[in-house]
Amino acid sequence: MHWIEALSLLGRMDVAISALSRLGGVDLTQFSDSGLVVSWANDARRFILSFYDPITTSTPHLYVSALAFAPGDCLTAVRMRPHFPNIITVTQGGDSGWYPCMKVIIHPHAVQTLSISPDGKRIVAGYPDGSLAICDNQTGACVSKSPVGHRDVVTRVLYSPHGNFIASSSHDATIRVWDVTKGLQDSRVLIGHSGPVHSVAFSPSSSLIASGSSDRTILLWDPNSGHPIHEPYVGHSSRVTSVAFSPDGTKLVSGSWDKTIRVWLVDLGTLRLANSPLVISGHSDLVTCVSFTADGSNIGSASVDKTVRIWDVQTGAASELRASPAKHSDTINSISFSPDGSYFASCSSDGAICLWNATALTYSQPFGHSSPVNAVAFSPDGCHLISGSTDMTTRTWQVDACPKPMNMGRLVGHSGCVRSVVVTPDGTRIVSASDDKTVRIWDSQTGALVCDPPTKHSNHLRCVAVSLDGTRMVSGSYDKLLKLWDTATHANIGSYEHGAGIWCASFSPDGAQIAFGTFKNNVYLWDVNGWKMIQQGLQGHTGMVFSVAFSPDGTCLASASADKTVILWDIASHSHIGGPYSGHTDSVRSVAFSPCGTRIASGSHDRTIQVWDRQTGTTIHTLTGHDDQVTAVAFSPDGSCIASGSDDRTVRLWNAKTGQPIGQPFTEHSHHVLSIAYSPDGNYLISGSADATLQVQNIAASYPAIEPETEPRNTFRWPSNPYDMSSHPKHHGWVTHDQESHVFWLPAHYEQCDKFLDSGRHAHPPVCLNYSKFVHGSEWTKVARNSTNSSS
Repeated sequence: MHWIEALSLLGRMDVAISALSRLGGVDLTQFSDSGLVVSWANDARRFILSFYDPITTSTPHLYVSALAFAPGDCLTAVRMRPHFPNIITVTQGGDSGWYPCMKVIIHPHAVQTLSISPDGKRIVAGYPDGSLAICDNQTGACVSKSPVGHRDVVTRVLYSPHGNFIASSSHDATIRVWDVTKGLQDSRVLIGHSGPVHSVAFSPSSSLIASGSSDRTILLWDPNSGHPIHEPYVGHSSRVTSVAFSPDGTKLVSGSWDKTIRVWLVDLGTLRLANSPLVISGHSDLVTCVSFTADGSNIGSASVDKTVRIWDVQTGAASELRASPAKHSDTINSISFSPDGSYFASCSSDGAICLWNATALTYSQPFGHSSPVNAVAFSPDGCHLISGSTDMTTRTWQVDACPKPMNMGRLVGHSGCVRSVVVTPDGTRIVSASDDKTVRIWDSQTGALVCDPPTKHSNHLRCVAVSLDGTRMVSGSYDKLLKLWDTATHANIGSYEHGAGIWCASFSPDGAQIAFGTFKNNVYLWDVNGWKMIQQGLQGHTGMVFSVAFSPDGTCLASASADKTVILWDIASHSHIGGPYSGHTDSVRSVAFSPCGTRIASGSHDRTIQVWDRQTGTTIHTLTGHDDQVTAVAFSPDGSCIASGSDDRTVRLWNAKTGQPIGQPFTEHSHHVLSIAYSPDGNYLISGSADATLQVQNIAASYPAIEPETEPRNTFRWPSNPYDMSSHPKHHGWVTHDQESHVFWLPAHYEQCDKFLDSGRHAHPPVCLNYSKFVHGSEWTKVARNSTNSSS
């Protein structure tokens, strides 16, 4: 930390990045602990890249901001936080691992278009005012800016295959070719179109430039002379929005507002296009972007119709057409294929980016910006994805950390009823517990079992839960044992034998406590770190406890019982603070809090779901529709929906705001549905059944989006709020209390519409911060251990 601090003070943070990059790439296998050294180097580099802006802007924010907001598995933070305790603490909704966005670069204007240099070190961006800028991809520093550029909006920028030139197109009806060795100080102007130029492309050999225009034509250019090689090529009946060469240079694809795609053969001898292009139709609205896959066998196209379509052109004919679901809610502006062709990315005016499996056309949880995203591009090595938006930023995403599509369908492996299912916080694993006495862990992307089952219980399992940081798992069984597991190694790291069979268990949001319910009618609290009982039994129910759930802020616990009631308990005092909520006419089997903590849902043997107001205990909705006992309920991560499972063998979705059913029930199970769980992004619903299987349903593809749950400002989110803080009016990412000072820097994915601490449109969970030890401003030197903390 002191080395980073010194480099920050010297203004040489670039040295830290380059040094750690070299160290991470050195072969140290001949030395002991070489793997640890490389891991530390890579972790420190990621730490610096993610917090480069606050550290270089103000050195104290190495501690005040970077150390505070680094994820739970950051080696640097784990090692150093105990020495600097007087910082903000993320008590809920923090990242367990590195967020996919590695870098946010602030631009002076909306980013209309971008391109990555062939070596991956530079990003060129085009702006609405006609200017261009080249930025360092790692530091975000502006390397070069065009003093004189286009006279209108820049529509497309592109590096040449060798990286020595940049071509740009504009609404001013021109194309400019820039010599990269001279920065953006001078350019050759190509004039020939009679209307705005929307797209430009280099051939693989850089011997040709192609352009498409509102004048409905395509032109080929000699980049050396700057002259058109032939008369304009006509065929489209409306503006040509996008052009791209195939990897071997033998084809040119064009997309148009006439809703068609045309594939032109390129004569490499005469450098001309064949006069009879293949015309492909299928989109129901304007085509906005076209692109070849890396092997040239397929073309991808995007449209105002909100779909991406993949066309097979191996033989020069569209022999196969595959259309994506309309995942985006607005125009798709750009697509980009990964270098290996396994994935492609799409971006939209809805602010979202989706990562797609190029073969199956399944898609990930959307991620992205708070404003329309105009361009996406993969880095040459395929490890990163760069996006540009009207929010005046480009963002660098680590592809292997981006959410991937889940495997849909049936998961088979248990030999008994599946009593409990849960998804890990990162969405990569599904965990299930069964009457076959095992806990099984599944890869959510492939559906395969990750490992052999952890050590069995000696009787039927009733429950399994995973901590919010994803590091721990707990299981409970009829054998009266509560077992704690390491989710990475699957090792049993603690066991407790209770006096009765364990029916349900849940982790507190901070992972420090486990609540569990038993056949003895009581609720128990267990200290995870000390592995001991905190409370010998919260007494109030007169029947066995079927379900327990912590509130999102961790201050209270809800329990559901065979006595037909729901009770709320205060975690600090262990006292009864709400209920019994009486409204069901039979046993209450399941209970869940809404993400904002203001509502509680309960499912009962009386075949209904009750939605309760947490504060008043009154019923908001009674949901009816199941034909048998309701066994499981869950709120979606954004609070917009409630899912329920029943002995009638169905899973149903409900609008949480209106209480009305959504669509038709899922009927894939052949026996009672016993458990349900949402994926962290809310796109998938997982159910476990007495038929010994799990089902993974893509609910995002089946139903339209519903307005997410909202909450009053600061409700259940600010354990300590010393100031009425807000986003800095001039400096992106900074939080202020007086419109001038930099109190702390907030990671971009924690920001939302009021630009401070909300869940956002892309399903990042609500974030709670604890300021009780926070020092800042002139007091920042007291961040270290043993420093006296002043009031903040």
